[in-house]
Order: sequence, then C-alpha cells, then structure tokens
Amino acid sequence: MDSVIRLILLCLPVVMIIGNDFSVNQTECLEGVVGKSIDIPCSFTYPETYKPRKINIHWRRNDRFGEFIFNLSRSYIHPHYRGRIDFLGDPIWKNTGTIRISHIKQSDQNLYFCLVEGKGNYTSGWQSNTGTLLIVRGQGPTPSPAPLTPSVTAATSARTGEDEDELGQGVILIIRCALALGMLAIVWLIGIYLMKSREVTIHPIEGSGNRPNERRVDQTEITSRNL
Repeated sequence: MDSVIRLILLCLPVVMIIGNDFSVNQTECLEGVVGKSIDIPCSFTYPETYKPRKINIHWRRNDRFGEFIFNLSRSYIHPHYRGRIDFLGDPIWKNTGTIRISHIKQSDQNLYFCLVEGKGNYTSGWQSNTGTLLIVRGQGPTPSPAPLTPSVTAATSARTGEDEDELGQGVILIIRCALALGMLAIVWLIGIYLMKSREVTIHPIEGSGNRPNERRVDQTEITSRNL
C-alpha cells in the first residue's frame, strides 16, 4: 500500500495529456489461458516539438485511475504479479511499453492501462482511454487418446499372424508325434502276436519227441515176452 501511495504522489505533478499529439495505442481485448503467458502490447507517440530526456512506463488495472501494478523506472511490480511480469518494450527507440504476464491466473482478468510519462522540456503523461480487457479462460478438456496409427495396427496384425503360424505348427507337431506313437504301438502288437504263434507251433514238436522212447519201451516188452 505504501508503494502505491508513493507512486500516486509521484504522478501528481504529471500533466495528463490526451490528444492528437500525444497518444497511447492498446489492443482493445485479449484472451489468455490459465497457466499460460500473454503479451499486452502498448505503443505511443508524441509531437516532434517534445524532446523527452527520459521516458517511464506505468501500468494500471481496473480503470484509468486504478492501482498501479508496474513501474519501469522504480522496478516495481504489484505483489499479485510479482515474478510474473516482464517488460518487453523499448520506450526510447521504438516507443513501446509492452509487458508480458506469465502463469496467468483467473484473477488476472481485468482492464489494463498503459501510462507513458515523459520528462523533457516539461513533464507530461498520457494514456489510453479504453485500455486492454484481458479475458482469462480455463484450460480445455484433456484430449482423448490418439487412435492407433496404421504402423501400429499393421505391427499388431503381423504379430497375430505369427502367433497363428506358431499355433498351427504346434498342432502339426502334436499330430506327427501321435502318429509315430501309434505306429510304434502297432509294431509292438504285431511282434507279440508273432511270438505267441511261434510258441503254439513248437509245442507239438516237443510232444512228438517222446514217441521214440515210448516205442522203444514197447519193443522191449515184446522181446521179453518172446524169451
């Protein structure tokens, strides 16, 4: 508050001149976004007969006679804007007093007026009648996820095809293994069958081997009887 009062007292001797020879040009309306930055441009002119040795730039808010938020020569920045106002103008060579407000807040929505103060053969100050209305809007909705690009879709399709090929090869391998096992089982059964058949054939031959002995016994008995 003390700083504001000092600035007002400083500006009391300044003669406010608004006319064709002294003018301040500002954009009527600007729109900013919360969290972003915005430049509020200001340019001015003065008559050729006026020879300022020094030019200072002030900025007010609310109305033409509102509170000061910026003073170039005193490096003053209102506490609400501290660390968020940068001076982009060149008052001496380009006749500009543009400022930038960073990290915009919803409470920054207001009217802003640029006041030019010149010190030369006499002290004068002039500013715009309308100022610049800054409208602040909130950030937009969160964007929806982007659709899959053709390359991603193609890669997914290719991977699906590879999975199908691997599945088909697995099924074929299982079928081949089953067939091989089936063939082994058939061969094993045939071998068992042949072995059983051979045992049946050999049995009568073993029985016939006893017949000579039996016959020999019969002949002995017959010989004994003859004696």
